[in-house]
Amino acid sequence: MFRIAIVGRPNSGKSTLFNKLIRESKATTFELPGTTRDYIYGEGMVYDKKISFLDTGGISFDAKTDISKKINLQVEIAIDMSDLIIFLIDGSYNNISDEDRKITKLLHKKKKEVILALNKCDIKDSCSETYLYLELGFGEPIKISSLKNIDLENLLNEIYKRIPEEKEVTFFEKNLPKIAIIGKPNTGKSTLLNSILGYERSIVSKEPGTTRDVIEHIVKFKDKEYLFLDTPGIKKGLLKDLDFYISLRALKALKESDIVLFLISCDNISRTDEHLMSLLLKNRKSGIIIINKLDLIKEDLDKILNEISYRLNEILFYPQVMISALKKINLNLIFKLIDIVYENINKNISENKLKESIYKIINNHSPPKKGKKDLKIYDIKELSKNPRLIEIVVNDKEFFKKDYIRYIINKIREEYKLKGVFIDFIIREKER
Repeated sequence: MFRIAIVGRPNSGKSTLFNKLIRESKATTFELPGTTRDYIYGEGMVYDKKISFLDTGGISFDAKTDISKKINLQVEIAIDMSDLIIFLIDGSYNNISDEDRKITKLLHKKKKEVILALNKCDIKDSCSETYLYLELGFGEPIKISSLKNIDLENLLNEIYKRIPEEKEVTFFEKNLPKIAIIGKPNTGKSTLLNSILGYERSIVSKEPGTTRDVIEHIVKFKDKEYLFLDTPGIKKGLLKDLDFYISLRALKALKESDIVLFLISCDNISRTDEHLMSLLLKNRKSGIIIINKLDLIKEDLDKILNEISYRLNEILFYPQVMISALKKINLNLIFKLIDIVYENINKNISENKLKESIYKIINNHSPPKKGKKDLKIYDIKELSKNPRLIEIVVNDKEFFKKDYIRYIINKIREEYKLKGVFIDFIIREKER
């Protein structure tokens, strides 16, 4: 698919333009320089053509912090990956900044095709004259306001002219397994993804919370492809505006995923991990427990495993694997478990066979009677595969207490080998 990167200084409006082009709020858009740190994928239509857009972090050549230097590296990777660059400049200034000149030099060095756009031209006569920017060597710039939707049509027309005729099947059209990496801050989520990819795709720092957006990446392992979603760490408790917004993004990725890799740190299992477990259960997610930082284990391994079993007892139907993302230990086992769980998710169970199994389980271990009333089952049917929801229509749903439902679920999971798959029952009384 034709790929376009949006590049520019911090706070030039790149994320706002990106969101307009893909017609959804996917990148974090706050009036705060440096809000987008990694590059973000999104797909949008330019008339009849489907395009992949990349929103990048703001380039700062005066970068003094480690994070800023890594943002610049990410932008270079995005430029290298792209077929066309939209170089976005804040047009409300009447001069070309030194930073914009340095970005210009970088783009010429990369020998990429560039569309120059002057943003924030929403007030008449507030925008710079276009002739001032001819010296940059990208032709006459297009004046726009991404926030106010002014003259975006002109930008779309220019993009359309640059798109070649050939079309490709996108990764997103291949119906790949969607894998979300979920965990509290600083458990090694981005390090894990980077180790899998073999290069630094998400910014990794010792500062907790350096992944701010949901990062999508295609991973190929032994001729199979997977769509990984690297998410911000989810925090428990009261959050500031930006942290709250980011946590909502992590939850969105969790909801959209097929399988969750629940990453925990073996040296720090806490109540926040329990909080995340409750989110996984609430959202009925199938998944795998990834126990990271195997290389740091200094205490008895059984003690750690017992702590996990105690704190995460409600998701012990998830298969578990111990790894070191940093040292790349046991990463191949993650893919083996993903394949197993994904196969279990898509396993076909005939309705008749499922009914027989549930009747047999209930007959062998019936719920207690309610006075003189006996349990009557009128219908059983499967509603969905992931989560695997099974509806049972009965005369009185009070027969099905929480512990009894859990007992039936465990028996079904055991019989059909549904390790890692979330199973739940919806008990409904027959309408009279």
